[in-house]
Amino acid sequence: MIRKAIHEDVFQAVQVLEEVKKHMLNEGIDQWDEEYPNIKVLTEDTEKGEGFVFEEEGKVLAYMALNELCDEEYNDLNWKTPTPFIVIHRLYVKPAAQGKGISSKMIRYAEEFAAQNQYQSIRFDAFSLNDTANIVYTKKGYKLVGTVRFRKGIFNCYEKAVK
Repeated sequence: MIRKAIHEDVFQAVQVLEEVKKHMLNEGIDQWDEEYPNIKVLTEDTEKGEGFVFEEEGKVLAYMALNELCDEEYNDLNWKTPTPFIVIHRLYVKPAAQGKGISSKMIRYAEEFAAQNQYQSIRFDAFSLNDTANIVYTKKGYKLVGTVRFRKGIFNCYEKAVK
């Protein structure tokens, strides 16, 4: 079940995040660290009503944030759809639950949320060295519109029009 995160979810979501960070490092993906994302960021997402969790049997298995915020680097890209748009942030799935379609369900939820709230498109970025994430997004019909540089390196930026 996917739902808005509540304050009681933050501890579990952070535990899963730490597992994801370790797993990514073991895979050679140096995308996230102790600086970002962290408990403060997830708490702020939740307090603003922007955090979402995938929960199964009372356990948080995945997390994402949805909002209209993007980094100023996005302004230099050639986006194909008009505003308003929504951005997916911090989408991650517990390593033991990966490969079961949960990220696809989270993306589908974001698409439905965008359509229900009259957004024209969904935008986000993915670390260029995270092959798994980039493949998933491309398979889901997201189009690469360019790259940006953040603290950790080059990130691919994707967009998909909402239907």
